[in-house]
Amino acid sequence: MKKNSYMSLIFRCVLVMLAICCWAGCVRLGRRLEPITLPPGAPAVSVVLDGLAANETALTSFRATGTVVLEIPEVEATQISRESTLYFRYPNQLYVIGRRYGTRVIELTYAKDAFLLEFPTRREYCLRLATESFNTLTSADIVREMFTPEPWESLPEDLARLSDYDEATQTATIEIWTRDPRLRLKRLLLAQGAPWVILESQLLDKQGRVIAHTLKNDYHEQESIRYPTRIETLFPGEDAWMRFTMRRVDVNAPVEDNAFDVIGKAEALERRGFHRVDIFAGEGPDIEDLTAGS
Repeated sequence: MKKNSYMSLIFRCVLVMLAICCWAGCVRLGRRLEPITLPPGAPAVSVVLDGLAANETALTSFRATGTVVLEIPEVEATQISRESTLYFRYPNQLYVIGRRYGTRVIELTYAKDAFLLEFPTRREYCLRLATESFNTLTSADIVREMFTPEPWESLPEDLARLSDYDEATQTATIEIWTRDPRLRLKRLLLAQGAPWVILESQLLDKQGRVIAHTLKNDYHEQESIRYPTRIETLFPGEDAWMRFTMRRVDVNAPVEDNAFDVIGKAEALERRGFHRVDIFAGEGPDIEDLTAGS
């Protein structure tokens, strides 16, 4: 091979290598969130996330009475109970008692992705020891979206970006991104501070469609903790909507461990002669049975 041809081959190889390196560099750049110019006084995104984490973790538990409203395809708008009692323990343990005229008609216990639905007046129950998958979400997703949508304290800062800020109302719009495996927008938040709380949250799927839309408002404050007394969540892919309206909230009230003991409660129901049903197979009570006269 002549010297000129040899040098030409090396030159072409170098060009190819440079092109590959430049392409790889563009890929890496495309996997980072570029900062957005914001008005003076806008907080750093880490300040907002730290504030959300601090406020949520300070609320270790609560007890409340209130109203639960549910809308599903079979029933246009159903008030499950005006006399509900809610017990919650951070981050994802939930116990709800629905009453009608003082009688317990439905109970939900959720802990560690297991859940138990009790129908006391029918002496029936439904038990799931693992998360249940629906059309676009799981049972774990539904509880998480309403109460603790993200582990704010452990979110990578390079996957969160402040995209807008209104100093007059002290509201910040935040983008939460994820890699699965490509970088995509996972969640949009509207937060208000300080202390920072969530006013609105939208969870998106891989196609960019909203699969959970939560609004939190009517905030109150106890022990320097801000908490919503009204939570509404729309699940478009499930054709479902839920609303909790809480009153007489007791912040950080002690809640006994057995309130969230899914397995222990199921075993006690079995001993009492309750019949196990599979509501996902069409067994158990109809919605109309649970809400008649409510």
